[in-house]
Amino acid sequence: MKDKFLTLIFFLLIALVKAQTPLTVHLPQSDYEVKEWKEKEFIKFDPDYKAELTERVARTTLLYKQVISRETANQNTALSHQILSEIIWLISSTADFKRIDDRLADLKASLDHPQDERQAELQDSTDGSWGKGYNEWIFKVIASYPHLKDAKHDLHFIDRINSPEKLTDYLTFISISNIALDGMDHEREFNEALSNLMRMILRNRPKQYPYDPKLKETLMDLIARFRNPETGYWGERYVRNGQTEFVDDLSITFHIISYLEGKLSEMNKVIATTLAVKDMEFPAGPLYLGQRYDHLNMDVAELFRLGWPQADDTQKKAIRLELQKLLQWCLTESLQPDGSFKMWAGDNSKEESTYYGASFLVRIGFFDKSKRFWTDQDFPNAESIRKQICSYIKKHLKGAGTDGEYYQSALDELNYKPAKE
Repeated sequence: MKDKFLTLIFFLLIALVKAQTPLTVHLPQSDYEVKEWKEKEFIKFDPDYKAELTERVARTTLLYKQVISRETANQNTALSHQILSEIIWLISSTADFKRIDDRLADLKASLDHPQDERQAELQDSTDGSWGKGYNEWIFKVIASYPHLKDAKHDLHFIDRINSPEKLTDYLTFISISNIALDGMDHEREFNEALSNLMRMILRNRPKQYPYDPKLKETLMDLIARFRNPETGYWGERYVRNGQTEFVDDLSITFHIISYLEGKLSEMNKVIATTLAVKDMEFPAGPLYLGQRYDHLNMDVAELFRLGWPQADDTQKKAIRLELQKLLQWCLTESLQPDGSFKMWAGDNSKEESTYYGASFLVRIGFFDKSKRFWTDQDFPNAESIRKQICSYIKKHLKGAGTDGEYYQSALDELNYKPAKE
């Protein structure tokens, strides 16, 4: 009966979006608090939501500290980090406390058996995916992407979206949430799905997989349909109080524009919106619980970089001021003496926090004057900081929280060459 109910919800939501229900578009504004009304919607679904959530957050925090402690001590935590990442998603995006409890039990078992951590690196022979620590399909896609070219088994997990109809139905379904109805906020899944499927489908990765020849065109059409024409941003739609509301999302916008390399219309509108939300809370802005955050600062920097050619003089002046402020914060508040970066509320691992801090500096041209699109000033300490960050990463590659993918990406972006260090 439950499966039939969920299936009904699925088709109702798809029909709702395809019918292009009139949107109540919330333009960025300083007093717009998405988190407050999301919580109210979860409580409509489950009146005990707050008490149930508080108890799971407390249990997760204890296990989280164990995982980070082991990672910091250079121990392999790859499988535990996968389970932890899915728990964080479940806590932030669902009211499914049974699933959270099951995954907490899985995490405890993983920590109790450290010899199993390397299972996260193995490909599943049945569907060809990686990510043994994950249960959710989209997270298996994320875990699989770096390994696709090394596949030894057929990649059947991609079959789920390998037709125009399958891709349309999947992305349409997760592009809209009705939290009060089913206790699900699809924003994170929508973000991750667009991000990873764009990289795979538009870049034809892996080359050995037989993608439907119409899939690229279908994906680009969907991307255009999901955009907010008033702000130039992308985001999740929410059914709330009998209306469908669009919520601008910095992270989703960053991923789409980044993977399209800024080659799309109305980038000046994107710049204007990014400047307008610069002191706002996520998802529209780059603040997280009132704090700066290297991950979201990196998103902002990349949008500024890709939008710079279309920015007018007033916008360029504002971008210079903002990037100078973010750079100062990164160097004085986030960068640590050992070459790592401070972990913030949204970081799943020490590895991720280090990557995002380093990548922010790379994207604003801190280490390379030829990439310093926004300023002509010199940074005399840039090379010593680069070496410091590289040194930290080299020392911690063995205990990487996500199989070393973020650390290796950081080294690549930092132009690390062992022979010259």
